[in-house]
Amino acid sequence: MVRFLLPPLALLLVLLLFSPRPSQAPEGGPGVRLEGVEFLLFPEAEGVEWRFTAREMVEEGGLFRIRGGLAGGRYVEGRLDLRLFAPEVVVEPGDDLRAPYARVEILKGCYRLDLSAPGRGEVRIRQKEGFLAPWVRIEAPNLRGEALNFRSDFALERMEADRPRFEFPAGGTFGPCTVEGGSA
Repeated sequence: MVRFLLPPLALLLVLLLFSPRPSQAPEGGPGVRLEGVEFLLFPEAEGVEWRFTAREMVEEGGLFRIRGGLAGGRYVEGRLDLRLFAPEVVVEPGDDLRAPYARVEILKGCYRLDLSAPGRGEVRIRQKEGFLAPWVRIEAPNLRGEALNFRSDFALERMEADRPRFEFPAGGTFGPCTVEGGSA
């Protein structure tokens, strides 16, 4: 009797081993991927909105990563306040932003900031506080220089930094405003 059961059992085993199985999605993969995006962010601050364009946006575990040709702007009461350029931006809970490094152009005052640089640490943009960066280079018609552990509000009215090295022109400016739409 066992001899009669062996061939069907062997056939069943072969079928189970070589039968096609449904493919499984990779674990931990992105939940949503959008390409060619325009992304609006409305933080809690009254009248403030961020507008971004990028090649793609990926949702990863509740965070949104915007990357590839990223350009963004912060608008206050409908008027452009500053521009942000970065290789990518992560939108965290509370709408705070994180980037490996960034270039920011602040229109009022004609400021251009390089916030961090490759390998120097992340930049944080906190909606209620402003910029935090391990290193900054600032250029404006009336100021230029760099510092470590930079912290500032969005208007650069309250700045803190370690080891600042800034130059101020004697009785003039370093040159005209180079920020498009900016005013000194």
